[in-house]
Parts: sequence; structure tokens; C-alpha cells
Amino acid sequence: MTNELADTTAKTTAHFLITARYLAILNVVLLAISFVTAHYIGLNAILATGLLYLHIRLEFDRRIFMHMTNFTDFDRTLLMLGLMKQTTERDIFQRAKGAIRLWYAALFATLAQLALWLI
Repeated sequence: MTNELADTTAKTTAHFLITARYLAILNVVLLAISFVTAHYIGLNAILATGLLYLHIRLEFDRRIFMHMTNFTDFDRTLLMLGLMKQTTERDIFQRAKGAIRLWYAALFATLAQLALWLI
């Protein structure tokens, strides 16, 4: 894999992940509506908590992909800080697919939140 391909993959993934901000805005609006109308507040609060986690992870991943293409030192740092228990060698494509799976999880949770609002 060339360095240029890795850089292009990282930048493309970062630009794709930035679209999660639009989902976050929709999540906040739907949560506010559920609080105002007292409509499934408990379920919406649980979904909002999960969505908050997903949006934090997506923003973190976006920033990492924006500034990094070599993840060896990054993995080593996570291991030293205790944020990861063991390292597994993953190339940038596997990392990008994982980040995109997180984006889809946020999308499906947003659709669930929207379905609650429509019920």
C-alpha cells in the first residue's frame, strides 16, 4: 500500500465522518421535542446517551483520521496509557471500515429515535 493511498483513505474517511454532525443536530432536536411533549422520555434519554457516546467516538475518529496515516505509534500510545488492552495489527482500511460501522450505528440509532417520535 502506498503512502498516498493511505493518506487518501484517511482524508476520505475523515470527511465522511464529519457528516455525523448533521445526525447530532437531528438527535438534539428530537430529544428536545420528546422532552417538551413528554413523549417516550425514558427511551429517548437512553437512546440519547448511546448516541452521545457514538458521536464522541465519531468525532475522535474523525480527528485521528484527519491527522494520521501511520497508526503504529498511535496504538503503542493507547497501550501505554491503558486505553487499549492489547494491540492487533490493523491496516488503515480496516480502521476506516470500523469507523464507518460506527457511523452506521449512529444512523440506525437516529432512525430509532425518529421512529419513537413518529409513534
